Amino acid sequence: MSETFRSRVRRRIASGRLLAAIGCAAAGVFLTVPTSITPVGREGDPPRRAAATFGARLEERAAGAERAMRGAEAVLRAAKAAAGIVSEAGVDPSGLIGSELTPLVTTLGSLEAKRISANPAWAAVLTRQMAAAGIGPGDLIAAGFSGSFPGLNLAVAAAARALDADLIAISSVTASTWGANQPGFTWPEMECLVAPGSIPRASIAVTAGGDGDVALDLEPDGRRMAAAIRDETARRLGVAALKPNDFADAIRQRMSAYRKAANGRPIVLYVNVGGTAASLGESSAVLNLKSGFVRPGPFDRSERRGVMARFAEQGVRVLTLLNIRDLAVRWGVPLVVPGG
Repeated sequence: MSETFRSRVRRRIASGRLLAAIGCAAAGVFLTVPTSITPVGREGDPPRRAAATFGARLEERAAGAERAMRGAEAVLRAAKAAAGIVSEAGVDPSGLIGSELTPLVTTLGSLEAKRISANPAWAAVLTRQMAAAGIGPGDLIAAGFSGSFPGLNLAVAAAARALDADLIAISSVTASTWGANQPGFTWPEMECLVAPGSIPRASIAVTAGGDGDVALDLEPDGRRMAAAIRDETARRLGVAALKPNDFADAIRQRMSAYRKAANGRPIVLYVNVGGTAASLGESSAVLNLKSGFVRPGPFDRSERRGVMARFAEQGVRVLTLLNIRDLAVRWGVPLVVPGG
């Protein structure tokens, strides 16, 4: 990578042109989304099923989810080794740590957070947490997967399968530093490598991600690369490639894709992984949210609220996976990756 490119990326980070890790930006024009998702799990309603539904089998299922994530990581490690890719961060027992800077980097990320998020223990913990939230067989979960935390994407998919729930996700190509930012190993490409094996295929659409959901914050070469990967992985996965005209259109297209994939079924949970602007929105309201489960109901009334806020205001429970170190401490996830 040229020093010119590195300096440009670092200038963008220093000047604040890149979205912060939580996706905060200035407000803009009013956004109207005519799409409606059937609300389920409003605050105050009793869970339709609890962890007790699985009884002693819950721990078996949690352990199975962790094994599935370990298996997916082994596949990715082998694929990276075959491609001659060595982690710049040193030892990477997970196969999920990317580079500090590539043409696909949109935001500044924490190497510590990336390493913590790669621990397969997340799959077991998320299985328990989602079961305790009432998620179980036959439920439909929607997710927004960025490339910033591919380990958490794997963990969510593994947990959903362990609970016999269905998962529909919109996946982004671009990522933050140390995330899934290496060409050939972006998140949608990783999904193509590991699914439909131990980790089920979840994507219903692929976007470039980044500014406007079309990587407007990248240099022209990086933008073209992200678009090419979006189109190719969408073809391989047999799903739509979303190409919105602006931020408002990105929200509309994402909500429409979820509605179409749900096909009348209620969505009981929306999971946000990482800091994709279209998912979090471009409002400072997300600064007030703590990582983990978010109470259903409006938390962002701004003009630039994102998909996560749209689901919440429709009464759908939200789980946001950010501030990874804090969440790991609260949920008992080890702060090191086994073997690291």
